[in-house]
Amino acid sequence: MPIDAGYHWMMLNDYDRNAAYRTAIRRAVPGRVVYDLGAGVGTMSYYALRAGARRVYGFEMDRDAYPYLRRLRGAYPQFVPLRTDIRRGRLPSDRPDVVVCEMWSAWLTEWPMVRALNRIRRAAPSSLTIPARGYHVVQLVHIAHRARAPFVFSPGTEAAVYDEHLATAEMSLPALACTTDFHTAVDPIQAEISLVPLTTGLVNGVRLFSYEEVSRGEILPRLGTRKDEILRWIPPRRVTRGRRVGVRIRHRWDAIPRVWVE
Repeated sequence: MPIDAGYHWMMLNDYDRNAAYRTAIRRAVPGRVVYDLGAGVGTMSYYALRAGARRVYGFEMDRDAYPYLRRLRGAYPQFVPLRTDIRRGRLPSDRPDVVVCEMWSAWLTEWPMVRALNRIRRAAPSSLTIPARGYHVVQLVHIAHRARAPFVFSPGTEAAVYDEHLATAEMSLPALACTTDFHTAVDPIQAEISLVPLTTGLVNGVRLFSYEEVSRGEILPRLGTRKDEILRWIPPRRVTRGRRVGVRIRHRWDAIPRVWVE
């Protein structure tokens, strides 16, 4: 597997993630048409095929992952790999009964699947989506770099973190900012959250991360590939333990969330 597709290998080895999706797919897809959006190397498509889906369409733009989908096609003639942009390319004449779309990115940022899902929702409004919901969480933090390098973090900038060497002190409990239901159109978000500092000290950022509810009541733990988060730096400010701090968030799904701390 090419080194730049190594995250597929990490996802293949995430037992909790795979077990939850496999169970949801096994319940939903027998005899039905399935769209696998961002199929990767074909894990979810494989689960759908093994569960008895009538036909599975695997959409994938990554040239390193696509050969694995072609190989899957050789074993399952009811599988159709498509290297096309689901946001604007031609859709198959078969409309989906089930749409599988893994929500692996924190707050769904820099990620085209929301637009893809909204397009599919218009074409097939009664289709079932896996996962069912996303829960998006915010937390006050103090961020420093472990390397002690002379970095200057500018307010309004951000970093997507996958085991990056940042030391993050939690300055408040995390709070639920918003919930997305993937069985309806996903609208932009305007959220106002009240956070209670756990301690007195300096806050210079917020942490944004997400949970997936794969099927009703089946929320993935933040283990394995669920460690992704966004750290957004804000102008440093001193907070006092127990004195509430207001946070406003604006998010259009096609960009990093805009955050204001009041």
